[in-house]
Amino acid sequence: MVRTHLVQKLKDMSHKFGSSVFMQMAGAATSDPFVKIRNLIEEMIAKLVQEAQAEATQKAFCDKEMAESSKAQADKTMRGEKLQARVDTASSRKAELEASVKTLEGQIADLDKATAEATKIRNEEHVTYVKASKDFKDAATAVEGAIKVLKEFYDNQGSFVQEDSEEDQPELGGAKSDASHAIISILEMSGEDFTKLLMETETEESEAVDAFETLAGDNKVSKAAKQAEIKGSLSEAKSISVSLKDNEEDLASTGKELDAVNSYIDELKPQCETKVMSHAEKKARREAEIAGLKDALEILA
Repeated sequence: MVRTHLVQKLKDMSHKFGSSVFMQMAGAATSDPFVKIRNLIEEMIAKLVQEAQAEATQKAFCDKEMAESSKAQADKTMRGEKLQARVDTASSRKAELEASVKTLEGQIADLDKATAEATKIRNEEHVTYVKASKDFKDAATAVEGAIKVLKEFYDNQGSFVQEDSEEDQPELGGAKSDASHAIISILEMSGEDFTKLLMETETEESEAVDAFETLAGDNKVSKAAKQAEIKGSLSEAKSISVSLKDNEEDLASTGKELDAVNSYIDELKPQCETKVMSHAEKKARREAEIAGLKDALEILA
């Protein structure tokens, strides 16, 4: 009666759990001594308990490693994104500064070119002024000298006329006096024209000097401001380059660390991800198997 009950119990467990092991044990229970059967059942229970403990340990290991690895994966992904954003921002700013420096250098070159052209024109104007000024001065001096000579000449002629008798040449003396006045008047007008031209030339020269000095001064100030801006941009670009290099190195290092974490997670998946039956289901089945085997032991008892 006990053997029959035991055999039926083992067969039922074989059908319930789809295990050929229980069917083999049922076959043995039909004829083997109870002591041997008890040993088989106890060994089976011990094996199941050991497997349960191993699986529990494996699950604890997997839970711990997967949780830590997933957290590390998320942290390093986030850090990588932040570093990439910093690299992109720094690279963009550095490019802006380099473009600004290039533009400023071009503007300074234009200022230098404009100043050089203005200096060349000013030098040419000054040479023209010096020559014209000398010519006008010389002409005015020559006219002044001619007037002086003529006045002396005609004064002397007037003296000669006065020494002659009033009856000899009264009309000729008057004609000479009119002619002298006309000539001297013409020369004086010419002298005034030369003096006026000299003054106009000097005024133009003064205005040209003022305009050139204003232009040169403005260009100098503008150039100094642009040079200061270039210096500041280059200093900022240098600082950004240092920071950019550090961030790029950190990004590369973080990328390698993330690759290592991802690789480790890929190694964990085969042993930690259950394909057919979950750990809870396995645990429940094993506990049911152990309970059934303990029931079998009770039958034997």
